[in-house]
Amino acid sequence: MKIIADCRLGGDSIQGLMDTNSPSQILLPNIQALLVTLLFCSKPRQLLDLGSGCGSIERFCIKKLPDVMITSLESTEVIIQLAKEFLIGDECQIVNTSAEVFLASEKRSYDITLCDIFNSEEHPVCLYDDAFYKNMDNSLNNKGVLAINVLSESEHNMLRILSLMKNHFDNISCLEVPDYFNVILFTSNFRLPEITDLEIYAEQYLNKTDLDLRDLTKKSNRVVEEIST
Repeated sequence: MKIIADCRLGGDSIQGLMDTNSPSQILLPNIQALLVTLLFCSKPRQLLDLGSGCGSIERFCIKKLPDVMITSLESTEVIIQLAKEFLIGDECQIVNTSAEVFLASEKRSYDITLCDIFNSEEHPVCLYDDAFYKNMDNSLNNKGVLAINVLSESEHNMLRILSLMKNHFDNISCLEVPDYFNVILFTSNFRLPEITDLEIYAEQYLNKTDLDLRDLTKKSNRVVEEIST
């Protein structure tokens, strides 16, 4: 029988959800959607997690992808304490700093960057700052992929974010999370795989990790139109 640990920190947003009988399992659909990024990068070695929350991605990678080195950031100290309670253990250290401060001085390059940062239930200011995207671009290697979790409630804000991304990245795909207001934006400076390829990769990841991303890959769409504000 499943025992679920549920963590909330103000508002209705769930900070973490975990099956204590299977801690590495990804339960939240928005986190599953973020991990579609793994299908864009076949053999990631360095992963940057901006906004690690209660450590769902960390627990998954430690168990299922042990060759991936994770750098985890979380700006809220109380959430880091909750992450420790959510069985992260000592295998992953979470840096207590903001994404924009970290990226401004980061010299390493990453295969994957996952950006899942919010102020309560709103986008932080840095998501509307061109320098933030420049720094994220600089922190990715030539075949690196960035994924950002954003809210779709405001078309104007979404267009602002897409416009800033287009200043620094050549290719963008989007994935609407079913039954959620979340949209995952995937971006890179190399051509992202076609949906048919993603479906094949999803099958491979299911066999490798038990993470089923097959339905999500079918909902991914390229952003090809001219974006303007």
